[in-house]
Amino acid sequence: MPTVRARSLTRSLTRSLTRSLTRLLTAATAAAGLVASLPALSQTPAPSGLVSSPLGGPQSGMVCRSGYNGAIVGSAFKCSKQRFHTINLTCTRSGSPNYVIRPASAAGTPAGRDVCTRNGVNLGSTDPIGNLVQGQDWVLADVDSARLNTEIEELDRQEAAALGLEAGGVDTTASAPLIQPDAGTGSRDRAVVQVTHYTFAIKTGPLVSAARN
Repeated sequence: MPTVRARSLTRSLTRSLTRSLTRLLTAATAAAGLVASLPALSQTPAPSGLVSSPLGGPQSGMVCRSGYNGAIVGSAFKCSKQRFHTINLTCTRSGSPNYVIRPASAAGTPAGRDVCTRNGVNLGSTDPIGNLVQGQDWVLADVDSARLNTEIEELDRQEAAALGLEAGGVDTTASAPLIQPDAGTGSRDRAVVQVTHYTFAIKTGPLVSAARN
């Protein structure tokens, strides 16, 4: 038969095992409760002081206005659009004020260009020009640079107004004029320039506040 000491040791081991099992069960129950709560935690809404901004925020980037094309030039993002503008040639020298339209078939006219003659010179559209001295009796018709600049400035103003922008909201440049003989009304020579408008990019989508009142 087991002795008194053996029975006491057995009871002590039993109590120790019981306490250990109880602690393990308690820990397992707590862990199970935590795992069960994780989906609920992941669905907890963000604090009410902040608003998600899927459109209009920095992550949405910038876009060009309608009709404008975007391009990265160096480290700058630019929005631009191009158009062509024509202007008739004219007499730009005070000593040769008389404009004469010369078709491409006119004898002696360089590349069919229109000319401007001095007063006292009678030259028709198809008359030979070989007996006259260039630079003295006549000069080539040319682009009036001052007039062209004025017209480009007006195109700039019109573009800004069309976009609803103040003056300075659009920058406009123009290429060097390309002369086109016989391309205007009545075979009048004209020049064409490529005009480029620039304006700032705008935010994508609606503007969204980052915080509620």
